[in-house]
Amino acid sequence: MSVTTRRVWVALVLAVMLGFMGPGCAGPKKIGGDLEQRARALNEAGYVYYRQGRWAAAREKFIEALKLNRLIDRRAGIATNLNNLGALDQELGDLDQAQACLEEALALNREMEDKAGEAETLNNLGQVYEDQGRIQKAQETYQEALALARALPPGPLLALSLMHLGDVALSRRDFDLALSYYHQALAVDESAKDPVGQAMRTQRLGRTFLEMKDYHRAGAYLKEAMAVFRRLENTNGIVEVLNDQIRLAMAQGDRPEARLNAQLLRKIYEYRGQDREAAKLEEMLSASKQ
Repeated sequence: MSVTTRRVWVALVLAVMLGFMGPGCAGPKKIGGDLEQRARALNEAGYVYYRQGRWAAAREKFIEALKLNRLIDRRAGIATNLNNLGALDQELGDLDQAQACLEEALALNREMEDKAGEAETLNNLGQVYEDQGRIQKAQETYQEALALARALPPGPLLALSLMHLGDVALSRRDFDLALSYYHQALAVDESAKDPVGQAMRTQRLGRTFLEMKDYHRAGAYLKEAMAVFRRLENTNGIVEVLNDQIRLAMAQGDRPEARLNAQLLRKIYEYRGQDREAAKLEEMLSASKQ
């Protein structure tokens, strides 16, 4: 059997197994096209669950999409699915698995010369390095992402890379540099009229002023960000702001406000099944009582 004949035979077998054979003698449908559309739909469903914080459901959809994309060797789809799985594993704290997925995605994006995909994956990989405590490696990765993003039309990737570099500066308590990066990112968001991006950067500005003990400005920025996240029903953003508002209330000695925000945050963690984050919240609250 020739190579071409074997490929046709494998495709037909897959069509039968996956239910793509039409009735009677109509013959097979466009197998690759059908699988690609199913993979795209699964990936989009994963995005919806991810934005809702429904991690298990999102992961299931991304894995299903990845399997289909691997069947048809659709590399752009494989890279996207791996990138999404890596970002999700990072959220769940499985850093080794996240790194493996993102490194494979990065290799594929470079092979395809997809600069936007490469920049997005580098940003996610940088977050993994941060969580691993490899701050210098994270900074270098974000700088690489920033260089790629600057060569693309201004947009979310540029703002994201700038924000992550601000996060590194903030972790090193270089407040002036952190504020500079966040303001640069915010300017990109404002130019693009991106409300979610603006809220994310505004939240980061609030966090920075909280670290600087400028509680008045911290509260104003966090309040502004929360209003946008609630209007857009952006659960991830709400979680970020609630964490900062709890810390702000504790720093100001406002325990009733801290408890109220903690109750709201616990409910979100319970809904999401984020036991690790819930434990960290309890540790933070316990430490404040000592």
